[in-house]
Amino acid sequence: MQLMPNELALGRLIGSLNFRRAKNLLLTGSSFFLSALSGKTFVWGRPAILTIEPTNLCNLHCPLCTTGSGDMKRVQGRMSLETFQRIIELFGDDIFFLLLYHQGEPYLNRHFLDFVRLAKTKNIYCTTSTNGHYFDEDTIHATIDSGLDSMIVSLDGVTQQTYERYRVNGKLQKVVQGVRRFMEIKKQRGVRHPLIALQFLVMKHNEHELPAVRKLAKELGVDRLLIKNIEVHSVEEARQWLPQEDKFRRYNFDGKQLRVKNANKKSCPRPWLSTLINWDGGLVPCCFDKNGEFEMGNIHQAQDFDRLWLNEKFQSFRHRLNTNRQSIDMCRNCNQGFGSFIPQFKLFGARSSRRQKNI
Repeated sequence: MQLMPNELALGRLIGSLNFRRAKNLLLTGSSFFLSALSGKTFVWGRPAILTIEPTNLCNLHCPLCTTGSGDMKRVQGRMSLETFQRIIELFGDDIFFLLLYHQGEPYLNRHFLDFVRLAKTKNIYCTTSTNGHYFDEDTIHATIDSGLDSMIVSLDGVTQQTYERYRVNGKLQKVVQGVRRFMEIKKQRGVRHPLIALQFLVMKHNEHELPAVRKLAKELGVDRLLIKNIEVHSVEEARQWLPQEDKFRRYNFDGKQLRVKNANKKSCPRPWLSTLINWDGGLVPCCFDKNGEFEMGNIHQAQDFDRLWLNEKFQSFRHRLNTNRQSIDMCRNCNQGFGSFIPQFKLFGARSSRRQKNI
């Protein structure tokens, strides 16, 4: 088992690139760097990375999740196969990396694996994130057959008491048994996909179980173990959930004030290199827009994706992000930015900071 910073199977990811996609990635990346350096807004190419929300419904009630906590303001539902097909038709030839998850449990959409199969006909790298409660025999085989490249399975405790403190209504043994069976079937079939990464969110009530979860991950034989930090939105949530160990916090917190570490980064590459489409076709800048407050339009209302990608609303958002990032509420709780892509060297006399891994 490798302890890696993400769930990606790098070889398969690189294999999804062709000349057109590499050129598009170069265009989007170049336009972001030029925009960040100049303070002006340049957008070339189309998103090379796409997040799609199969559903914003979930079987669990995690307190810090917008869906699980009941703070979801958007209408709940599941993406139709027709909507997904339209997305692939509009710009599937330019995408090389597809994340099939956002605010919900992907397996609750009966078309989820159809989405994967359709994307794989275009040789797009596909990954997902699941709470692991739907790994019966048929689903495991169907997932492998779909061609899914990788997945995150959330497991935030090694005892039921600890696990259900956050994964409310969750069944620890069901997840553990499902992951164990998934790894057994992969071995029996002689396949390496999907790469399975067990994810442990470090919180105050479970940080003492870190040694035990490392042991469990080795026992299960998963491909990766991800140790990640949590996102909170208030001092009250910080007091209840933040771990004691500072290295597992994405915030500076003294008990009274909550500040995101490295929050002074300029701009952010996401609205240039990627975008997110919710289950109903609504286009938003990134996964931090959980309630669609910055919806840029809907793919059902656009004959040409470029009209959405380059519309006045999206361009205005990019300009604001580039020149006054702290004025955007959701961006103040994020430390991704220009410095995330240029670590440890001077840029026009200013030293950039190391990348901080987020959820």
